[in-house]
Amino acid sequence: MDLLYLLYSLLRKKWIIAGCTVLGLVAGFVFTLFQTKTYGSVAQYSTGFTMEQKVSIKEEAGLNIYEIDLRFNNVIETFKSPKVMGMLAYKVLLHDLEDLKPFRTLNEEQKKKNEYKLVNIEHAKQTLRRKVAAMELLNPFDPEEKKIFDLMYLYGYAPEYLQGKLFISRADRTDYLVILCRSEHPELSAYIANTLGQQFIRFFNSIYGVRNLESAAKLDSLAAAKKRTVDSLTEALKIFRIKIGTPNVADRASAAMTVVQGVTSNYQQEQAKLNNLRGELRSVESQIRDLSSQSSGNTFVNNNGAILALERENQNLEIQKNGKSDEEIRKLTDQIDANVKKIAQLKGAGSSNVDRQSRQNRTQNRQEDLVSRKTELEEQILAAEGNVRLFGKQKEEYEAITKTGGGDQVILDAQERDLRIASQEYEQLKKSMQSSLDLDINPQNNFKQILVAQPAFVAEPSKRSLVLGLCGMLMLFLSSFIIVALEFFDSSFKTPSIFQRATKLKLLSTLNKLNLKKKPLQDYLKDNDKEADREGEGGLFVENLRKLRFELTNTGKKIFLVTSTKPQEGKTTVIEALANSLSLTRKKVLVIDANFSNNTLTRKFEAKPSLEQFSFSGQGNVMDKFLGIKSMTTIPNTDLVGCTEGNYTPSEILPKNNLLEHLPRIAENYDFVFIEGAALNNHADSKELSASVDGIIAVFSAKSSLGQIDKDSIQYLNSTGDKFVGTILNNVEANNMDL
Repeated sequence: MDLLYLLYSLLRKKWIIAGCTVLGLVAGFVFTLFQTKTYGSVAQYSTGFTMEQKVSIKEEAGLNIYEIDLRFNNVIETFKSPKVMGMLAYKVLLHDLEDLKPFRTLNEEQKKKNEYKLVNIEHAKQTLRRKVAAMELLNPFDPEEKKIFDLMYLYGYAPEYLQGKLFISRADRTDYLVILCRSEHPELSAYIANTLGQQFIRFFNSIYGVRNLESAAKLDSLAAAKKRTVDSLTEALKIFRIKIGTPNVADRASAAMTVVQGVTSNYQQEQAKLNNLRGELRSVESQIRDLSSQSSGNTFVNNNGAILALERENQNLEIQKNGKSDEEIRKLTDQIDANVKKIAQLKGAGSSNVDRQSRQNRTQNRQEDLVSRKTELEEQILAAEGNVRLFGKQKEEYEAITKTGGGDQVILDAQERDLRIASQEYEQLKKSMQSSLDLDINPQNNFKQILVAQPAFVAEPSKRSLVLGLCGMLMLFLSSFIIVALEFFDSSFKTPSIFQRATKLKLLSTLNKLNLKKKPLQDYLKDNDKEADREGEGGLFVENLRKLRFELTNTGKKIFLVTSTKPQEGKTTVIEALANSLSLTRKKVLVIDANFSNNTLTRKFEAKPSLEQFSFSGQGNVMDKFLGIKSMTTIPNTDLVGCTEGNYTPSEILPKNNLLEHLPRIAENYDFVFIEGAALNNHADSKELSASVDGIIAVFSAKSSLGQIDKDSIQYLNSTGDKFVGTILNNVEANNMDL
């Protein structure tokens, strides 16, 4: 396909392209003219992802920018979750059902629908309130709740509809989330933007907040217990001071020995406690890893309670091994192995019919319990480690004192140290408690609304210029693309250059397309006698016909077979045009219609169908007999021999001594003889007729394409050697003549 031809195709159809462009502009204008006005409202929420606001027992790594991006993506997806969007839809529908100024009201036609008539409005309100309070979704399989679903769709408040009006994104270079809502009502936009954030925070806190409240309550109870310890130690110290008065230095050694015994006992107890806590911590971490792997692998079981009980029993059995004999340790090990087998059986016997979401929630709750317990154990381990170090140091100090003497002062010093340690621990617990009170319920995700959405005063711009431009450009490129695509996938010859590249045949002349329904061929040729425009449709045809006449004259041949590869390629028109053109040069022409499949020439000129009847035995003059079968035509100096249409070939229908056998003698009385043969692809007529002619001319239509059977016919034409004069490309668009 020529690029130049494609460009000319676009240029020729410029008015179609321009019309499509204008149509696109009109469509864009109409769209913006009747477009519903929209009002936008924006709400902003601070996530606190980039702010370190939580109380940590251990030193943690700094901010991870990739982890923060992942958190933002998770939060945005949670905003779009079915539960959050469902709560938003319920709240909006409740507003319209309860408020005196609803955002949307149903028209009379909508109220006649079953979606409105079958629902109990009061029951719907109660159900929606209950679902919002419990953070539960409507059940579409419940007949009553299904009616509320239908009512929600009737109002246009379905979750998927509302989600289409929302745009949630992260504000650049901040830890803020921006919620933009667009709707036909300014107050509806503001309500949706604000309510969505509220429902999201409720949903998020319903997952994580309860566990953190329990942790805060535990922290408060620990602080209260520690305060009681401090008060008890303070009172004991006060009583001891009153009792001993001024201490006797001579008693230091014996008192120190007493303290060493107490400190040693405390040291051993704290060491044992520390070992137990570390063992339990390892068990909790193992359970957390198991739950995480189960959650990531989507494997859920229903025997969690029994499994956890067995695992706790195994933990206790491991702790009991300390200080046991070999025989007792072996028995404890056998019991642990038996519990492990039971755990494996319980895990393998989990029911696969339990609701997946319920199992996920139980797994998640258990995991959160373990995380909370892990944090508590870490605190207790740190405290126990501190106590072990303290008691060890005191033990060393008092053991040294026993060698130098001691007394009541030593006991007094020990009580003061105990009081000081307890007071420090109590202050630390109070600081942790105060820090937790400074956070939200969920310290891991401290969401706060920093910008409340307000109803817009004016509607958002319709962007008419942009819409018009896009519509116009779209139609411009679309129409151009369709035109180019049609031309590209059109495999017809169309232009002389494409025809020659495809067939590699000699081209005698190109004849442009004529509107023969508007005016007969002879009228085009008669107009040429006048001073007509040679660049017009008829003038161009006549000029190219003259070139063809010149080419045929210079061949030196007289008898020509005019054929084609396909039917309806324009053989009859070409022969008629050639006869007219040659008659203008006072040439005498004989036309023989041997196209038995379609005798158009015979019917057009109403000639006698006598070709099959002619037979000359040699008696008399052949021309005398020929004069009896020929017919005169309306073309000057042109005679025609017609034929009868039928399903046969020349060799089958023509008699012995037929006209074709005496054609050289008859041709002596004419300057040119043209024989029309049937199409090569469908009939063998032209191949039989080729033996009786001097030259062969093939006619191709510019609207035809090249197929495999056409290639076979072209191969036959090339095989005729010098007899094949060339081709005529017919029915070419005037604009394609030079391409």
